[in-house]
Amino acid sequence: MGTYNLPEITRTECTRCGTEVRGVNGRYACPNCEWVNHWSDGHNQLPSAEADPDCPRPR
Repeated sequence: MGTYNLPEITRTECTRCGTEVRGVNGRYACPNCEWVNHWSDGHNQLPSAEADPDCPRPR
């Protein structure tokens, strides 16, 4: 099993309305105007399904 790094809480200004938003590892969604940055803008690679500890496993 691979290592799992805890997520980092980050914050920035919404590029559409200017609201301060918080996200995980540089991925954001604004609750006021519904702006969402692209998943690839994050600070690190997303884990594969196999590395995700919450991924459903076949029975």
